[in-house]
Amino acid sequence: MKAIKSTKQVTKAMELVAASKMRKAVQNAVLLRKYALTAWAILQKIALSHRGNHLWLVERPVKRVLAILVTSDRGLCGSLNTQLFRSVGHYITACKDLVGFEQLDFIAVGRKGQQYLTRSGQSVVAAFPAFSNHPSFRDVLPVSRIAIDGFKAGTYDHVVLLYTDFLSALVQEPATKLLLPFSESELKKMIQELLPRKRITKEEEETMKNITRLSAEYVFEPSEGEVLDRILPQLSEMQIYQAVLESAASEHSARMVAMRSATDNASDILSDLSLTYNQTRQANITAEIAELSGAAAALE
Repeated sequence: MKAIKSTKQVTKAMELVAASKMRKAVQNAVLLRKYALTAWAILQKIALSHRGNHLWLVERPVKRVLAILVTSDRGLCGSLNTQLFRSVGHYITACKDLVGFEQLDFIAVGRKGQQYLTRSGQSVVAAFPAFSNHPSFRDVLPVSRIAIDGFKAGTYDHVVLLYTDFLSALVQEPATKLLLPFSESELKKMIQELLPRKRITKEEEETMKNITRLSAEYVFEPSEGEVLDRILPQLSEMQIYQAVLESAASEHSARMVAMRSATDNASDILSDLSLTYNQTRQANITAEIAELSGAAAALE
């Protein structure tokens, strides 16, 4: 009973800490979500109306893929990482079945993702731990620089984001997004068919409606190449940063719920143990009284 009480105190403290971190993480993710979704809609419209006019708008065969896996740094967050790893496993299998596929490398953002990729024998070109507490835009710049430089140099034909999307304090869903290029490809179709989104927020629904609408061509000033060279990397970096914020909010929310469940379970176990203890104690007292009564009756 003493051990259960100590465990309950620890889980309750961890629940309060996770709740405090969750409020800030959710606030950051929600505040940036509208901007990130609007930026994504702009990228998709540019890709539809200006196909092939820029390096990032050209359709490429799926040969060498770089995947950015965003996970938590610590455990004790329920099945959050397990669900994401299951989705990643399906993605790896599906990539190997694509025609012309040659190579799949990973950038691990978070210790749990790095450990999973190492155990499964995947190629990890870079690892960035300790992003989940207070992620800032400056933190994701090295990640985006590796991805963008590798795509520009032709080392990778596609760059994919694998992360956990925050929907609510009780619901977090694995998400897969094709970051580069913005044009249509077999990999993008495979992601939509193999790993469809089960739940979509209102903001995402409005963004998808805006993308499907027919849009006129953009007029660029001073020139199309100069504008696209400037905005496409910036908006791509913003998508990576948003994925990190969504993953951080999901981690703290899942940990808060898991620690609350652990605290409730500890209370239930403590109640059962207390009941068993009281029953055993009462039974011993009754037995002693019966022995004393029997002894007194025998002496008489």
